[in-house]
Amino acid sequence: MADNLETTEANDAKDQNRDGRSAMARGYVLASRAMSIGFQMIIPVGVGWWADSAWKTSPWLMLLGVVFGFVVSMMELMQLARESAPPKKSQPPADKHVQRGGDKLSGGDS
Repeated sequence: MADNLETTEANDAKDQNRDGRSAMARGYVLASRAMSIGFQMIIPVGVGWWADSAWKTSPWLMLLGVVFGFVVSMMELMQLARESAPPKKSQPPADKHVQRGGDKLSGGDS
């Protein structure tokens, strides 16, 4: 039993993300973000449909809700993709004073 507990703790340590959360915690966050994106697409359409039926402007407010929901959800998806992407490896800064032949440029003293 103690061996099983140690194995579970070791697996949890391996599953830690760069922000220190376990895989299950990351899964819950992604699931809630996915549901949020779904609601961001559905709610504006429903509000537009209700407003169209109340003000007799069918289908214009519903179409406006479709466009608004799509734009907001795409922005959320792009943010989620940026946050989920692995960090880029930083490259050392290039020396701006080196020419192709490797000769250093003078600082204007010539």
